[in-house]
Amino acid sequence: MHTQYPLARGAGGYRQRGAAALLLIITLVVILTIVLAPRLTLWQVHNAAGGRGYQSLIDAKAAILAYAANPDADLVPAVPARRLGEIWLTPDLPVGAAGFDGLGKAGTCATSTWTPGQVLTPPNPLAPLSVRCFGRFPWLSFGLPGPSTPDDQLGEVPWIFMSANLVVAGCMPNLNPLMLSQNYTTGGCATAVPFPWLRVVDDRGNLLSSEVAIVLILPGPPVANAQTRTAPIDHSPAAYLEGLTVAPGCPIPCVPGNYNNASYTVANGLAWTFIDAPSSTGLAPPASYYQKPFAFNDRLIYITASEYFEAMEQRARLAAIQTLSAFKLSNGYLPYSGDNPSTPFTPSCALQSRFGLLPAAVNCGGTLTYPSWYSAAGWGNYFIYAVDPGCVANASAPRCLAPSLRLGGAPQRYNAVLFSPGRAIRNAPFAASKGAAQSPLGSGALADFLDSAANVTGPVFDVAGTPAAANYNDRMYGIP
Repeated sequence: MHTQYPLARGAGGYRQRGAAALLLIITLVVILTIVLAPRLTLWQVHNAAGGRGYQSLIDAKAAILAYAANPDADLVPAVPARRLGEIWLTPDLPVGAAGFDGLGKAGTCATSTWTPGQVLTPPNPLAPLSVRCFGRFPWLSFGLPGPSTPDDQLGEVPWIFMSANLVVAGCMPNLNPLMLSQNYTTGGCATAVPFPWLRVVDDRGNLLSSEVAIVLILPGPPVANAQTRTAPIDHSPAAYLEGLTVAPGCPIPCVPGNYNNASYTVANGLAWTFIDAPSSTGLAPPASYYQKPFAFNDRLIYITASEYFEAMEQRARLAAIQTLSAFKLSNGYLPYSGDNPSTPFTPSCALQSRFGLLPAAVNCGGTLTYPSWYSAAGWGNYFIYAVDPGCVANASAPRCLAPSLRLGGAPQRYNAVLFSPGRAIRNAPFAASKGAAQSPLGSGALADFLDSAANVTGPVFDVAGTPAAANYNDRMYGIP
């Protein structure tokens, strides 16, 4: 039976109430977990057989996605509003003489020079290369099972590593898939991606993803004499996580080198890389291409930035459709779109357009009220919206009764269509709509968002559920 350690007073009370709120959205957690199911490898399946194993990672992944996608679950009015996708409950690291407490650290992270006990600080966009957001998963804040012992000698609580892009406040006007249209460059908040993403490689060092938002690692029991989890306690990642060396002569394709999941001291400016490899105890004999001694039992799953924003987009799209439905219920018609053509697009409806960005201004035939977390994360710069001429303020009465917008050859017609344009297609094969790299940030062209000629022109758009391809990722949602 696993012990639940009591919460401290004060800030801990907030986190306890936050955990209770998160339990109310467990159905969303399940949906997100299914939609964004991680890729299993044979050794992960094998390792999952013992103890809580792999399920601990699944639960932690579901909990962090649900938390990020539900900023309105925060229960303390005095705390400023959190943006959709923003994470304030950062990983658990010991501060001062205290050890791990299972609580999130309220938007603070370590740096590349952190030592156990050192004070944590909010990520600094002016010095982004030194930020390291890592620590034990804050299990108590999220209402998940805790360790059997205070210092988790059996390695039952996952460690979490996250890109500071998910943590920094007051930065990045577009905390949404528009970030994926740009590469990381130094420059702080002046850039679309102010902090690096993480990297994950496979058991031979081959790159799995260079655009990882979150890595979750279950430590398991100590595998080396250097890992001390009893007094005097080493609170660094090295007491829980391991590394290995892929030796020259490894089976091609491979990338020989040293890979260490505990190495947050990686030099600033270099990629922070994690390795997903089999347990040394599960190989008999150990693979010949690992340098000896080989002692490794980390179990790893990760969430790419694309997967992360897919989860956030589900929540943002629901808010957008609810807002449009409330507008129609109040006015008897739908709002105009954001202005098109214009460079760049704006949410204003001054031109009374019917195909452009999802509107956000008050002069769109009525007032639209989006959640503050939706607007603050820049989702108004992302969704594209087409509305039927007979379902706007200046249409002839009766309005909205004879729609003309269609999705493919289906007979059903809609008063509006909401487009989720996905990440920009920047490499060949390019989207048919543009024939070159898409650049949605600052653009006034629908072809920088939508990927087919039919979606750019309408009124018969692509069929809902059109399969994604290398040069196509539009999704269409009809609104009656």
